[in-house]
Amino acid sequence: MVIAADSGSRRSHLLNLLQDEIASIDSRVIAVCDAPVTPDPKSLRRKQVEQLTCAAACEAVRTLARDANGVASLLIDLSCLARQHIGGLFAAVKDLAKEGPVELQIAYSLARFVKPPVHWSTAIRRIAPVNSEFAGWTAAPDNPIELVIALGYEKGKAIGAAEYLEPGDTWLFVPTSPEEKYLREVKLQNKELLLERKTKQLEYEVLSPVDAYHALLSLVRGMRNVARPILLPFGPKIFFGLSLLVAMVIGEAAVWFVDGENTSSSDMSQPSRHAVIMGCRIEPISETAAIA
Repeated sequence: MVIAADSGSRRSHLLNLLQDEIASIDSRVIAVCDAPVTPDPKSLRRKQVEQLTCAAACEAVRTLARDANGVASLLIDLSCLARQHIGGLFAAVKDLAKEGPVELQIAYSLARFVKPPVHWSTAIRRIAPVNSEFAGWTAAPDNPIELVIALGYEKGKAIGAAEYLEPGDTWLFVPTSPEEKYLREVKLQNKELLLERKTKQLEYEVLSPVDAYHALLSLVRGMRNVARPILLPFGPKIFFGLSLLVAMVIGEAAVWFVDGENTSSSDMSQPSRHAVIMGCRIEPISETAAIA
Protein backbone atom coordinates (compact mmCIF):
# COMPACT_ATOMS: atom_id res chain seq x y z
CA MET A 1 0.00 0.00 0.00
CA VAL A 2 1.25 3.49 -0.88
CA ILE A 3 -0.02 6.58 0.95
CA ALA A 4 1.05 10.16 1.53
CA ALA A 5 3.34 11.00 4.46
CA ASP A 6 2.74 13.54 7.27
CA SER A 7 0.15 13.50 10.00
CA GLY A 8 -3.16 14.80 8.61
CA SER A 9 -6.15 12.67 9.61
CA ARG A 10 -7.25 12.17 6.00
CA ARG A 11 -3.84 10.74 5.11
CA SER A 12 -4.24 7.84 7.54
CA HIS A 13 -8.02 7.42 7.19
CA LEU A 14 -7.99 4.53 4.71
CA LEU A 15 -4.94 3.01 6.36
CA ASN A 16 -6.92 2.84 9.62
CA LEU A 17 -9.92 1.30 7.85
CA LEU A 18 -7.78 -1.35 6.14
CA GLN A 19 -5.29 -2.08 8.93
CA ASP A 20 -6.71 -5.53 9.78
CA GLU A 21 -6.58 -6.64 6.16
CA ILE A 22 -3.07 -5.21 5.76
CA ALA A 23 -1.88 -7.00 8.91
CA SER A 24 -3.45 -10.31 7.83
CA ILE A 25 -1.42 -10.45 4.61
CA ASP A 26 1.67 -8.72 6.03
CA SER A 27 1.57 -5.98 3.39
CA ARG A 28 4.32 -3.41 3.07
CA VAL A 29 3.09 0.15 3.63
CA ILE A 30 5.01 3.07 2.11
CA ALA A 31 4.41 6.75 2.84
CA VAL A 32 5.70 9.05 0.11
CA CYS A 33 7.41 12.22 1.29
CA ASP A 34 9.32 15.07 -0.35
CA ALA A 35 12.49 14.28 1.59
CA PRO A 36 13.65 11.51 3.97
CA VAL A 37 12.12 11.99 7.42
CA THR A 38 13.04 10.37 10.73
CA PRO A 39 11.32 9.36 12.87
CA ASP A 40 7.96 8.50 11.38
CA PRO A 41 5.00 10.72 12.36
CA LYS A 42 3.36 9.48 15.57
CA SER A 43 0.08 8.73 13.80
CA LEU A 44 1.82 6.33 11.40
CA ARG A 45 4.66 4.94 13.53
CA ARG A 46 2.62 2.22 15.22
CA LYS A 47 1.59 0.83 11.83
CA GLN A 48 5.20 0.20 10.71
CA VAL A 49 5.02 2.57 7.79
CA GLU A 50 8.16 3.14 5.74
CA GLN A 51 8.77 6.74 4.72
CA LEU A 52 10.41 7.00 1.30
CA THR A 53 11.05 9.79 -1.16
CA CYS A 54 9.02 9.61 -4.35
CA ALA A 55 12.03 8.29 -6.29
CA ALA A 56 12.59 5.51 -3.74
CA ALA A 57 8.88 4.65 -3.61
CA CYS A 58 8.77 4.41 -7.41
CA GLU A 59 11.76 2.07 -7.37
CA ALA A 60 9.98 -0.08 -4.78
CA VAL A 61 6.97 -0.29 -7.11
CA ARG A 62 9.11 -1.20 -10.13
CA THR A 63 10.70 -4.08 -8.19
CA LEU A 64 7.48 -5.30 -6.54
CA ALA A 65 7.43 -9.06 -5.97
CA ARG A 66 4.94 -11.20 -7.89
CA ASP A 67 2.79 -14.05 -6.64
CA ALA A 68 2.91 -17.66 -7.82
CA ASN A 69 0.84 -16.69 -10.89
CA GLY A 70 3.24 -13.91 -11.85
CA VAL A 71 0.89 -11.11 -10.75
CA ALA A 72 2.04 -8.04 -8.83
CA SER A 73 -0.50 -6.37 -6.52
CA LEU A 74 -0.55 -2.79 -5.29
CA LEU A 75 -2.94 -0.31 -3.65
CA ILE A 76 -2.34 3.43 -4.00
CA ASP A 77 -4.30 5.86 -1.83
CA LEU A 78 -4.58 8.98 -3.99
CA SER A 79 -6.35 11.09 -1.37
CA CYS A 80 -3.45 13.24 -0.18
CA LEU A 81 -0.58 12.40 -2.52
CA ALA A 82 0.89 15.31 -4.47
CA ARG A 83 0.00 15.11 -8.16
CA GLN A 84 3.67 14.91 -9.15
CA HIS A 85 4.01 11.89 -6.85
CA ILE A 86 0.90 10.25 -8.32
CA GLY A 87 2.35 10.72 -11.82
CA GLY A 88 5.66 9.18 -10.77
CA LEU A 89 3.99 6.20 -9.10
CA PHE A 90 1.78 5.49 -12.13
CA ALA A 91 4.84 5.70 -14.40
CA ALA A 92 6.44 3.07 -12.15
CA VAL A 93 3.30 0.91 -12.40
CA LYS A 94 3.48 1.26 -16.18
CA ASP A 95 7.08 -0.02 -16.09
CA LEU A 96 6.10 -2.87 -13.77
CA ALA A 97 3.30 -3.92 -16.15
CA LYS A 98 5.81 -4.33 -19.01
CA GLU A 99 7.09 -7.43 -17.18
CA GLY A 100 3.70 -8.95 -16.42
CA PRO A 101 0.18 -8.23 -15.14
CA VAL A 102 -0.43 -5.83 -12.28
CA GLU A 103 -3.51 -5.88 -10.05
CA LEU A 104 -3.84 -2.21 -9.12
CA GLN A 105 -6.29 -0.74 -6.65
CA ILE A 106 -6.70 3.00 -6.39
CA ALA A 107 -8.34 4.38 -3.28
CA TYR A 108 -9.81 7.76 -2.50
CA SER A 109 -11.14 9.26 0.72
CA LEU A 110 -13.52 12.12 0.02
CA ALA A 111 -12.65 15.24 2.01
CA ARG A 112 -15.13 17.30 3.96
CA PHE A 113 -15.91 20.52 2.14
CA VAL A 114 -13.80 23.54 3.02
CA LYS A 115 -14.13 26.83 1.19
CA PRO A 116 -11.10 27.80 -0.89
CA PRO A 117 -8.87 30.66 0.34
CA VAL A 118 -10.30 34.15 -0.17
CA HIS A 119 -7.11 35.33 -1.85
CA TRP A 120 -6.64 32.39 -4.18
CA SER A 121 -3.78 32.93 -6.61
CA THR A 122 -4.46 32.38 -10.29
CA ALA A 123 -0.74 32.39 -11.15
CA ILE A 124 0.48 29.45 -13.23
CA ARG A 125 4.19 28.76 -12.80
CA ARG A 126 4.38 25.79 -15.13
CA ILE A 127 2.09 23.81 -17.41
CA ALA A 128 3.49 20.60 -18.88
CA PRO A 129 3.02 16.81 -19.02
CA VAL A 130 3.15 15.33 -15.53
CA ASN A 131 6.21 13.35 -16.68
CA SER A 132 7.69 11.90 -19.87
CA GLU A 133 5.74 8.63 -19.56
CA PHE A 134 2.46 10.52 -19.92
CA ALA A 135 3.49 13.10 -22.51
CA GLY A 136 1.47 11.38 -25.25
CA TRP A 137 2.57 10.77 -28.80
CA THR A 138 1.05 11.31 -32.21
CA ALA A 139 1.65 10.31 -35.80
CA ALA A 140 -0.12 13.54 -36.85
CA PRO A 141 1.54 16.49 -35.08
CA ASP A 142 -0.46 18.95 -37.20
CA ASN A 143 -3.74 17.79 -35.69
CA PRO A 144 -5.33 20.32 -33.33
CA ILE A 145 -5.22 19.88 -29.56
CA GLU A 146 -8.45 18.69 -27.99
CA LEU A 147 -8.56 19.43 -24.28
CA VAL A 148 -10.34 17.52 -21.52
CA ILE A 149 -10.50 19.47 -18.25
CA ALA A 150 -11.73 17.97 -14.99
CA LEU A 151 -12.82 20.95 -12.93
CA GLY A 152 -11.89 21.78 -9.35
CA TYR A 153 -12.38 24.91 -7.34
CA GLU A 154 -8.96 26.35 -8.18
CA LYS A 155 -10.07 29.80 -9.31
CA GLY A 156 -8.86 30.77 -12.76
CA LYS A 157 -6.55 27.78 -13.24
CA ALA A 158 -8.71 25.86 -15.71
CA ILE A 159 -9.54 28.81 -17.96
CA GLY A 160 -5.93 30.02 -17.76
CA ALA A 161 -4.64 26.63 -18.90
CA ALA A 162 -7.20 26.48 -21.71
CA GLU A 163 -6.15 29.92 -22.97
CA TYR A 164 -2.48 28.91 -22.84
CA LEU A 165 -2.98 25.69 -24.86
CA GLU A 166 -5.39 27.21 -27.43
CA PRO A 167 -7.21 23.92 -28.13
CA GLY A 168 -9.44 23.31 -31.11
CA ASP A 169 -12.10 22.06 -28.70
CA THR A 170 -12.56 21.63 -24.95
CA TRP A 171 -14.60 19.18 -22.89
CA LEU A 172 -15.35 19.65 -19.20
CA PHE A 173 -15.81 16.99 -16.52
CA VAL A 174 -17.71 18.32 -13.49
CA PRO A 175 -17.43 16.42 -10.17
CA THR A 176 -20.48 15.49 -8.11
CA SER A 177 -20.37 13.89 -4.66
CA PRO A 178 -22.20 13.81 -1.32
CA GLU A 179 -20.26 16.99 -0.43
CA GLU A 180 -22.76 19.13 -2.37
CA LYS A 181 -21.21 22.44 -1.34
CA TYR A 182 -18.12 21.50 -3.32
CA LEU A 183 -20.08 21.29 -6.58
CA ARG A 184 -21.58 24.72 -5.96
CA GLU A 185 -18.10 26.15 -5.38
CA VAL A 186 -16.74 24.44 -8.53
CA LYS A 187 -19.49 26.02 -10.60
CA LEU A 188 -18.90 29.41 -9.03
CA GLN A 189 -15.15 29.37 -9.60
CA ASN A 190 -15.50 28.14 -13.21
CA LYS A 191 -18.68 29.95 -14.28
CA GLU A 192 -17.07 31.65 -17.29
CA LEU A 193 -15.70 28.40 -18.69
CA LEU A 194 -18.95 26.55 -17.99
CA LEU A 195 -20.94 29.20 -19.85
CA GLU A 196 -18.61 28.93 -22.84
CA ARG A 197 -18.83 25.11 -23.01
CA LYS A 198 -22.53 24.49 -22.30
CA THR A 199 -22.78 21.61 -24.78
CA LYS A 200 -19.42 20.04 -23.90
CA GLN A 201 -19.93 19.16 -20.25
CA LEU A 202 -20.11 15.79 -18.54
CA GLU A 203 -20.80 15.23 -14.85
CA TYR A 204 -19.01 12.41 -13.06
CA GLU A 205 -19.63 10.98 -9.62
CA VAL A 206 -16.44 11.05 -7.54
CA LEU A 207 -17.50 7.88 -5.71
CA SER A 208 -18.23 5.99 -8.98
CA PRO A 209 -14.76 5.88 -10.55
CA VAL A 210 -15.51 2.93 -12.83
CA ASP A 211 -18.26 4.89 -14.59
CA ALA A 212 -16.05 7.99 -14.76
CA TYR A 213 -13.19 5.95 -16.23
CA HIS A 214 -15.35 4.50 -19.00
CA ALA A 215 -16.84 7.92 -19.83
CA LEU A 216 -13.36 9.43 -20.13
CA LEU A 217 -11.98 6.47 -22.08
CA SER A 218 -14.88 6.62 -24.56
CA LEU A 219 -14.40 10.35 -25.09
CA VAL A 220 -10.64 10.08 -25.65
CA ARG A 221 -11.07 7.13 -28.02
CA GLY A 222 -13.42 9.25 -30.11
CA MET A 223 -11.02 12.18 -30.46
CA ARG A 224 -7.61 10.56 -30.91
CA ASN A 225 -7.86 10.05 -34.70
CA VAL A 226 -8.68 13.69 -35.40
CA ALA A 227 -6.92 15.53 -32.57
CA ARG A 228 -4.16 15.36 -29.99
CA PRO A 229 -5.89 14.68 -26.65
CA ILE A 230 -4.56 16.49 -23.57
CA LEU A 231 -6.10 15.71 -20.19
CA LEU A 232 -5.96 18.38 -17.48
CA PRO A 233 -7.36 16.82 -14.29
CA PHE A 234 -8.00 19.48 -11.65
CA GLY A 235 -10.20 18.80 -8.64
CA PRO A 236 -10.54 15.42 -6.88
CA LYS A 237 -7.37 13.37 -7.30
CA ILE A 238 -9.32 10.23 -8.14
CA PHE A 239 -9.86 11.75 -11.60
CA PHE A 240 -6.13 12.42 -11.91
CA GLY A 241 -5.56 8.71 -11.37
CA LEU A 242 -8.28 7.80 -13.88
CA SER A 243 -6.68 10.10 -16.46
CA LEU A 244 -3.35 8.31 -16.04
CA LEU A 245 -5.08 4.94 -16.47
CA VAL A 246 -6.70 6.14 -19.71
CA ALA A 247 -3.30 7.36 -20.94
CA MET A 248 -1.89 3.89 -20.25
CA VAL A 249 -4.49 2.45 -22.60
CA ILE A 250 -4.36 5.18 -25.24
CA GLY A 251 -0.77 6.22 -25.84
CA GLU A 252 -1.74 9.32 -27.81
CA ALA A 253 -3.35 10.87 -24.71
CA ALA A 254 -1.19 13.20 -22.61
CA VAL A 255 -1.83 14.02 -18.96
CA TRP A 256 -0.71 17.53 -18.06
CA PHE A 257 -0.10 19.16 -14.73
CA VAL A 258 -0.53 22.83 -13.84
CA ASP A 259 1.77 24.12 -11.13
CA GLY A 260 0.89 27.43 -9.48
CA GLU A 261 1.34 29.29 -6.25
CA ASN A 262 -1.38 27.29 -4.47
CA THR A 263 0.02 23.90 -5.51
CA SER A 264 1.31 22.07 -2.46
CA SER A 265 1.84 18.57 -1.15
CA SER A 266 0.44 19.77 2.17
CA ASP A 267 -3.13 18.58 2.72
CA MET A 268 -4.62 18.92 6.18
CA SER A 269 -8.22 18.36 5.06
CA GLN A 270 -10.55 16.21 7.15
CA PRO A 271 -12.01 12.95 5.82
CA SER A 272 -15.73 12.68 5.19
CA ARG A 273 -17.69 9.47 5.78
CA HIS A 274 -17.20 8.49 2.14
CA ALA A 275 -14.41 6.56 0.45
CA VAL A 276 -14.03 4.33 -2.58
CA ILE A 277 -11.60 1.71 -3.88
CA MET A 278 -11.44 0.77 -7.56
CA GLY A 279 -9.59 -2.30 -8.81
CA CYS A 280 -8.17 -2.89 -12.28
CA ARG A 281 -5.78 -5.26 -14.01
CA ILE A 282 -3.03 -3.69 -16.10
CA GLU A 283 -1.50 -5.72 -18.90
CA PRO A 284 1.48 -4.74 -21.09
CA ILE A 285 -0.81 -3.70 -23.97
CA SER A 286 -1.95 -0.29 -25.23
CA GLU A 287 -4.30 0.75 -28.00
CA THR A 288 -3.10 2.59 -31.06
CA ALA A 289 -5.12 4.78 -33.34
CA ALA A 290 -6.13 3.58 -36.76
CA ILE A 291 -4.12 5.30 -39.46
CA ALA A 292 -6.06 6.09 -42.60
